[in-house]
Amino acid sequence: MRSTGNSSSCDNEGSSSVTDNQVLPAMNRRLLIAQLVVLVVVTGLSLAAIPFASEIRANAGPAYLVMFLLSIQSGALFMLPGFGWAAIAAFAVVFDNVWGPVLVGTTGQVIGEMVSYLLGATGSPWIQRRRLYQRVEVWIRRWGLLAIFVIAAVPNPAFDLAGAVAGAARLGWWKFFIASWGGRVIKNIGFAALGLHGSGIVEQFI
Repeated sequence: MRSTGNSSSCDNEGSSSVTDNQVLPAMNRRLLIAQLVVLVVVTGLSLAAIPFASEIRANAGPAYLVMFLLSIQSGALFMLPGFGWAAIAAFAVVFDNVWGPVLVGTTGQVIGEMVSYLLGATGSPWIQRRRLYQRVEVWIRRWGLLAIFVIAAVPNPAFDLAGAVAGAARLGWWKFFIASWGGRVIKNIGFAALGLHGSGIVEQFI
């Protein structure tokens, strides 16, 4: 009887594993397609906004609110990195200013990133099965906040996993927020500066 029970348990585990292996790749494909679509749309809208810079500057309050909401969305979803970077660079060009877009965009991104943190804190198996998770986990368990700061400061697709690992490791949310914010500020300053310096080239084709 015990043998039968063990066999049944193994069968259930095997079928569950097969189901996960079938569902996860399909989910990742749909997510990637959605990310590409959103990236193309946002980048296109950002470039299209440049000729209307004066009008946007005249409505700075609503414009920054829209940017803040977009930044939260880019941090909350497992987006391609260019989504948030393009928005900050474009707003830096529109407002001819680095600090406003960087501070607003960075704060929104980190607030959105708390979704990944919560997924890790709740032990979501989906996030733990993503590629690079174990590698990022080793970095964070070894270096702690310094690893989060560096990963946030360097353009890479792994930062969503850093938030999940920090949550799983029960790293204080405020510590994660500060380390993430500091790293992202450095990275976003770079993209805003690139946007400003490259705006002259873009304007030649408008």
